[in-house]
Amino acid sequence: MSLYSIIMPYKENCKAEGEIMTKFKIARMYFLDGEEQKIISDYLGCHKNTVNQIIKLCKAYPPNSPIWEYLNNGKHITLELLDSLFGFFKYESRRPLSNKRMASEEEQKTVTAKFKSLNYGPKRLWRYLQRQGHDTNNAYTLGKLKGVYKRETLKIKKVRTANGERRALYDYEGIRAFEYMQYDTKTIADKHALPKEIYDKFKNSKIFPRYQWTIVDAKTKIRFLAWSFTLNSFFGLKFLELVLSWLSAHGIEREIKIQFDGGSEFCSASEKKIAEWNKEITAKYNAIVYDTRGAKWKQNLVERTHRIDDEEFYCPRGEFINTETDFLLEAQSWIIDYNNRSSEGIGMEGLSPRKKLEQLGIYQAEKICNFPCFILDDYFKSFMEILTSAPTKKNLCPKSHYVLTPYQNYQ
Repeated sequence: MSLYSIIMPYKENCKAEGEIMTKFKIARMYFLDGEEQKIISDYLGCHKNTVNQIIKLCKAYPPNSPIWEYLNNGKHITLELLDSLFGFFKYESRRPLSNKRMASEEEQKTVTAKFKSLNYGPKRLWRYLQRQGHDTNNAYTLGKLKGVYKRETLKIKKVRTANGERRALYDYEGIRAFEYMQYDTKTIADKHALPKEIYDKFKNSKIFPRYQWTIVDAKTKIRFLAWSFTLNSFFGLKFLELVLSWLSAHGIEREIKIQFDGGSEFCSASEKKIAEWNKEITAKYNAIVYDTRGAKWKQNLVERTHRIDDEEFYCPRGEFINTETDFLLEAQSWIIDYNNRSSEGIGMEGLSPRKKLEQLGIYQAEKICNFPCFILDDYFKSFMEILTSAPTKKNLCPKSHYVLTPYQNYQ
């Protein structure tokens, strides 16, 4: 009897002989041997509906179909013929091809095209689409983007060293918040990073600042930003004092180490100037400054944020900036947005700078992250006028000795 041609449970026999052969033998048990469905299901350890479905598929064929020649008389059948005659036994997935929360075909094409041009991960692309204004109706949810990435097998390209190693600049687990910070500037009108219309808007404008000043904390990735029309060491010192005063006013009293490159807007790599800054200025805030000694890679954190500024602030929001008020509103929004959103940086575990500060037990984390927007030329306008006036007036405000008080109100 063919009943004993299957000696293993249903699922195991499917793995051993294949799904079609197993179901073919079950059909023979019913039509040739005349066994009841329940006896077959109990013997094979499968559900009775499984056996019933096999029988229904066979009965759907007319009496003159060639399948009955092999089901009713036990005639030998080759594997090739088995596949051609009884291929209808093969399981077909009932998984839906789409759902209402899935990205449409047009949305999927847009996401794929943006990925190929930007090489962003799903979370970063989601933020980009929102800031660019492509997602006014919240159509591109993070779940949709992740679905597109999975279906299209989109993976970002990562740049590695020659031997594939990644070395961290700091011991991110061991350092504390605001223990190490990096300081740098960037020219806003960068033709290598901005579209032509945005580049021309900032390059030729007399109402928009030309330079951005950035200080970033290595531990929490919180950033402090300011802008200016000119680049000089006076602004380099004063913005540093603004940040140190801001931290001091919010209860940060630990020693802070600030690193910058050898640019003229800082100390021009002069050991004498660095010593002067540390002795006469930064010591008042329990901070020290030092330069990279020409090692550009030591500024990796702050340099990386410049690209984020270009791709997620100037490029997507530049078209909406037409007046100085527009710039100030967008810049303030960008400071708050960056410091309050999740970060993929080393040691952040997906937390935002604000959440990281709170995790570390820093009080007033929200206020620290909401650093006010400054255009340094406007803020220090009176001092700049004194510094550039006649020599007899310069002694009214010596450049290297004007120090902000820690609790001065910057609002």
